[in-house]
Order: sequence, then structure tokens, then C-alpha cells
Amino acid sequence: RTVDVDVKIIAATNKDLDAEVAQGRFRADLLFRLNVVRIHIPPLREREGDVDILAQAHADRLAREFGLDFQGIDPAALARLRAHDWPGNVRELVNALEYALNTMDGAV
Repeated sequence: RTVDVDVKIIAATNKDLDAEVAQGRFRADLLFRLNVVRIHIPPLREREGDVDILAQAHADRLAREFGLDFQGIDPAALARLRAHDWPGNVRELVNALEYALNTMDGAV
């Protein structure tokens, strides 16, 4: 029997799909179906100032989840986070913070 559904598909990639189509590595018809609303989110390394906000928010959240006494990120550590290129984007940042919280001495 037929069941009517109403769905939205959200797809993400780190590839330039227009270039992939031009080179024959991605189907043009599929791109046309997926490309209703295109949102470009630049990599973390290009979003100056976001590292501070994201690091603090995720560190606070993780510390709550782990039940840790957490008073914030040391300014020197924050400077090192800002200096990193973050090829893994936000996921890499969150993993680094999780490691730091699990191995830190003290509340900062």
C-alpha cells in the first residue's frame, strides 16, 4: 500500500559539487534535486572569533555532562586553540576539549 510522507533531506559535503558535476564525478540530476537551499558554512579556520565562543560553550556543556568543577578555559590555552588550523572543524575542537577536560588538573 502507498504511504504518503513529507520529508526534507539535509545533505552536507566538503566537496565543490558544481566542480564534481563538471568532472563527471557527481550526478547533475541529483545535485539539482538536493540543491533547493544552499547554505555555505566556511571552515572554522576562516571564522575569526568563533573558536572562543564555540570552545567555551562546548567546554561548559561537556563539563556539565561529566560532572566536573569547571571555571573556564585558561587564556593561554584559548590562544593555542585560536592558533590551530582545525582541519577537522568543530568536531575536532570538541574532541580536543573533551580530552582536555578529561585530563585537566584543577578547575581551569
